Amino acid sequence: MGISTMTNKVAKPVIIDKDNKYLMMYRNNHPWFGNDADLPGGTHEEGETIEETVVREVFEEIGVRIDDFKKLHSDLEHSVHHTHKSLFVARVDERPSITMSWEHISYEWVNREDFLQKSKNTKDNYIHLVYDVIKQNDFI
Repeated sequence: MGISTMTNKVAKPVIIDKDNKYLMMYRNNHPWFGNDADLPGGTHEEGETIEETVVREVFEEIGVRIDDFKKLHSDLEHSVHHTHKSLFVARVDERPSITMSWEHISYEWVNREDFLQKSKNTKDNYIHLVYDVIKQNDFI
């Protein structure tokens, strides 16, 4: 049996409310990352576009339908496991009611500086990508 060269694809959005507060999720005792900071989102399924993935995953994980979003970044450079990571930003007019799945233990809405600090201090290199991209984009 050979090693698979198949690339996993993951999509997550940074969700920002009308008061410019960022949604920060916290993992539910993840085996590698503990209760680290996270975003809703997840793995691409066969037959979907990456945009369909982000919409589906956000709904599955927090019960929120996003429709006003744009892709900020897409790459493999932050991945040691050859995961193709797509990062989106989603603006919401009203702060949505969050219904968490088993994947997260809690959440909070934080300002940009707190969001960046929490993103920088996580163990997850996907969230390090989030830190790098958000830090470089002052307009977000």
